Amino acid sequence: MKIQKQPEQHIVLNQISYTLEEIEKDCWIRLVNGAVKSRDAFHTPAVATISNGEVQMRTVVLRRALPLIKVLRFHTDIRSNKWKELELTPAISLLFYDASSRIQLRVKGKVTLHYNDAITLEAWKNTNLSSRRCYLTPFTPSSFSETPTSGLPVEIEQENFTLEESEAGKQYFGIVSTQVESIEWLWLNHAGHRRAFFDYVNESYNWMIP
Repeated sequence: MKIQKQPEQHIVLNQISYTLEEIEKDCWIRLVNGAVKSRDAFHTPAVATISNGEVQMRTVVLRRALPLIKVLRFHTDIRSNKWKELELTPAISLLFYDASSRIQLRVKGKVTLHYNDAITLEAWKNTNLSSRRCYLTPFTPSSFSETPTSGLPVEIEQENFTLEESEAGKQYFGIVSTQVESIEWLWLNHAGHRRAFFDYVNESYNWMIP
């Protein structure tokens, strides 16, 4: 990818100088850390989809970040509303924010839904019991209930089940894979915010007015 960018400029974050290209690389380092570290600020982004012309938002768990191909992935139940929404409109936006570094990323892209393929089979194999539990409810996510409930049988809720028994959830396991088209980076600073835009479709990196 040949990137078009403005004349070389830099900013200083935590006494380290960064160019536009270095900031873009730092974005992906943060995304990779978010995918592999459960306590990382980028581990649980907010995700926006479109449903009947309205924006729907929810929090998901970032599972994979692949910088070389500019892809982000999270897992979901294929019975969920977001899966159905993305089947109809495969556009997505993800919001990440790290309060400690005061850095926000707004990520936009197009979605590919994976179900019962090599990608989902490999991910399911590496999914632990605690996470598999989410797919063991007989009820459709977002359906109404007369009582406050997880929708899970007591033994499943308390993780009293085997790996073999958890295989029943594989039929509902899907992966949302986002081909990132752009990242908008924002650094909040009392002396003046800084903002940059990384456009992978038009292959350009630019500073922005915050």
